[in-house]
Amino acid sequence: MVTGTTRYPPTPSALHEAVDTRDPRYDGVFFVAIRSTGIYCRPICPSRRARRENRVFFASRGEAEDAGFRPCRRCRPELAPGQGPLEVVPRVAGEAVERIATGALDGRSVRDLAEDLGLSERHLRRAIEREFGVAPRDLAAELRLRKATDLLRDTALPVTRIAYLSGFQSLRRFNAAFLERHGMPPSAWRRAQVTG
Repeated sequence: MVTGTTRYPPTPSALHEAVDTRDPRYDGVFFVAIRSTGIYCRPICPSRRARRENRVFFASRGEAEDAGFRPCRRCRPELAPGQGPLEVVPRVAGEAVERIATGALDGRSVRDLAEDLGLSERHLRRAIEREFGVAPRDLAAELRLRKATDLLRDTALPVTRIAYLSGFQSLRRFNAAFLERHGMPPSAWRRAQVTG
């Protein structure tokens, strides 16, 4: 059982508070078992919260299982952190964003990226929109503009070269996106950065 001599929250009230608020800082740090059901969970489990008097705290999965508790089917505490069903959407979205940042949507469709990740296009769109609040194409455009802005500010490369290095498929699209975002063409923005 978790005690005040470990690296975990030192008091029972702190442990209960972490479970009551589903505090993600304690995910994997301790586990909570429920006497009335015979299961143990992660502190972030979305299942209905058990009454405090039915909770028992453990420092490891092994301790909970040795005490006769079985893992929750909803939060899957027996899996390594980051591998449970609660982390699927953030994990998928994070991997997609890494690929988008390296050009996965430059000249390719969202469907192509979804297939690369072994997902449906709909699932990928929903994951990215849930985690980042934007559609995949909008996220790709934002990342391209950030890269272009950095290159304009930090290098002397020609604007045309920067457009293509940033993932834009044409200079016209680059100029239009830059004008919409910054209110001026890329060359004027670069001059303003030098003089400003």
